[in-house]
Amino acid sequence: MKHLLLTTIAAAVLSAGCASRLSQNIDRNAAMFFTSRVEHDVVYRTVDGKDQHLNLYLPDIFLGEEPWWANDKKGKKPTLLHIHGGGWVEGSKDQILINLLPYIFRDWVVISINYRLAKDAKAPAAVDDCLAALEWVYANADKYDIDTDRIVVGGGSAGGHLSLLTGMLREGDQLCGGKLKVGNTRKVAAIVNWYGVTDFTINPHPLEWFGEDIDLEEYVRSLSPINYVREGGAPVLTIHGSEDYTVPVNQAVNLHKKLREVGVQEKLLLIEGKKHGDFSHEELTQIYQKIWKFLELADIKTTVNYRPPPQTRR
Repeated sequence: MKHLLLTTIAAAVLSAGCASRLSQNIDRNAAMFFTSRVEHDVVYRTVDGKDQHLNLYLPDIFLGEEPWWANDKKGKKPTLLHIHGGGWVEGSKDQILINLLPYIFRDWVVISINYRLAKDAKAPAAVDDCLAALEWVYANADKYDIDTDRIVVGGGSAGGHLSLLTGMLREGDQLCGGKLKVGNTRKVAAIVNWYGVTDFTINPHPLEWFGEDIDLEEYVRSLSPINYVREGGAPVLTIHGSEDYTVPVNQAVNLHKKLREVGVQEKLLLIEGKKHGDFSHEELTQIYQKIWKFLELADIKTTVNYRPPPQTRR
């Protein structure tokens, strides 16, 4: 089915006695029940006869009768373009839906994409797909109430790397000796990079993705996001464990130093003692609070029709 319901993510129920205090104490898990309509496997491009797909999570209203779903009439929404990880060799748009819930709860439009993995096409094919997905988001903005001034691109590990390139590349850039020549690029409002590779002179080379018989120096240079830091770039937030040896953390430090030098808004959240994404519930709670704060400071309103509560008098 094209339209599936987010029922499996609403397993938690309101605790005893909560009903009498519903407006003051909402169980966020239970509140997710029937709050998003899902469009699965939407084709965003076809390359060499093979379709590339994405999933959309849309904050529509469930009616309880035909036609079942309706637009919420709240206008344009902030939107997350999510790029999965997996070392450029594995992974799927479906694998970590749970990571998207904080955005879905805030009534964002969330778009999670697949891209060509190393077994199907070597670098820079995945980068090309991500740029095409961003173009699709713009082309379908009116249809899905997407606010093109509030498009955030994000992902983890390889997805973080691809998010950085998607948000940082500009027209005229060439990757992998001209195998990808970047045309007219679309703007993103911010990049949320979860422990993604930024510099292949530091990070181990993913040779399965790079391929054989290549100019390794050119691949390392042109596929490293640190080399696309320029004035006027999109704000960048990076979340990285201080003990990450899979993606050595010093490359994140170097990226943010360079961003500061050219005046790009940035923030590096180093999670002390943690490795490649093994963050605790408490740490994740704090991380998302800092994500919302960072985006708001970047003039990205993170809620839909949000009304701040009245100040409590003391």
